[in-house]
Amino acid sequence: MLNPQDRLKEINNLFLRKAFLVNYRSVEQYLLEHFDIPSYSERSFSRDVNTLKELLKERYPSLEEEQGELIRYSRSNLGFYYIRQDISAFPSFSEKELNQIASIIDLNQHLFTDGAGQGIVNKLRAITLENNLSKYNQLNSWPSIQLIKDGERAGSDNIKPILEAIAAKDCLLFTYQALSKEAIQKKYSGIPLMIKEYNNGWYTGWYVLIQEVKEQDRIVKTEINSLRLFALDRMLQLRVHKSTCQLRFAPGFYPPDYFTNMLGILRNNLANPGIKSEKVTVHLSTESWMLDYLTKYPLHPSQQIDKSGQGIQITWNLEINVELESFFMRYAHDLTVISPKSLKEKLKHNLIEALKNLEEK
Repeated sequence: MLNPQDRLKEINNLFLRKAFLVNYRSVEQYLLEHFDIPSYSERSFSRDVNTLKELLKERYPSLEEEQGELIRYSRSNLGFYYIRQDISAFPSFSEKELNQIASIIDLNQHLFTDGAGQGIVNKLRAITLENNLSKYNQLNSWPSIQLIKDGERAGSDNIKPILEAIAAKDCLLFTYQALSKEAIQKKYSGIPLMIKEYNNGWYTGWYVLIQEVKEQDRIVKTEINSLRLFALDRMLQLRVHKSTCQLRFAPGFYPPDYFTNMLGILRNNLANPGIKSEKVTVHLSTESWMLDYLTKYPLHPSQQIDKSGQGIQITWNLEINVELESFFMRYAHDLTVISPKSLKEKLKHNLIEALKNLEEK
C-alpha cells in the first residue's frame, strides 16, 4: 500500500513519461494494476494534482511567476501535463541515492574503458548539484549544467541479447545495413566476443566485436585480425541460437587488443589480415599550441615526444586508418607528417583534391 508521499512521487513520474496521458481514469487504473489500490477517488486525484502544483511552485517560484501554473489541463487531449519537460516535483533520485550510485561506479572502474566510469560518476554528481540548485528558489531559462549527449545511434535494444550471447558463447544471426543509401542489407552469423562503446563524432554508439562463422563451420581459429566490428544500431532482425562450432583461440588471444594499435575503432584488418602498426612521426614548432595539448592529452598510449633537436618530434605506433588521416588533415596547418612516406603521400593527395574543391568553377 502506498503512503500519500509515495503516491505523489508515482504520479509525478507519470507526468514525466511522455507517452502517458495523466487524468483521473488513467491514474486510477495505474495505481490499481501496480499497487493494488482499488479505491482511489476522483477527489483524491484532484487533491494530489493540487499538491504537486504546490510542490512545483516551491521548487520553481520564478518559473511560475513568469509562466503561471506549472500543471495545466489540455481539453484537446483530456489530460493534465507539466508545462516543461525538464521540471519535476521531486528529484528522480535523492542526493544520498545518487551519491551511493556514483560511489559504487567509482569503486568498479575496472568495468569501464577509456575513463567512461569516471565520466558517469561526474554526471551523477553533476545531477546532484543541479537538484540542489532548487534551494536558491530560481530556475534559469537555460540549463545550469549541460551533460554530453552520447549519440542517438546507441543500439541499446540489442545490448542485452548480445551480452547474454557473449557469456554463453552463442551465435548471432542478423542482417546489417550500412549507412550508405545504396548499401544492401547483408546477412551475417558470428559469435560475439565483446561490446565496445565509442564516442567520437560520427562514430558515436555501441559496437560489437564478432568472430564470423559459417553454417558448415565446426572449428574456427580465432585471431585478432580475423574479427569484425558491427554497429549495434545497424544490426537488424537479431536472433540468438546455440553455436554448433568450436572456437580455437590463438596464443595470447585477448579481444580488446583489436583496438590497441589504432586511433578510434575503424580497422582494415579484413582487407589486410597481416596489418601491423607503423611508426608515425610528426614535426611541431616549439611555439605550437599543440605541444601543450598533446603533452596533457596524448593521442595514443604509444606517444613519445622528443625535444632534443630543432623543433619537436612526436611519434606514435599506430595502424594507418581513416580516423588518423582525418586527424592529420584537420591539423595540417599545425603539424608536419614526416613518416611513413605512404601516409605523407596520401595526405598530400587529399589536400590537393581539397584545394580543387575550393577553386571557383
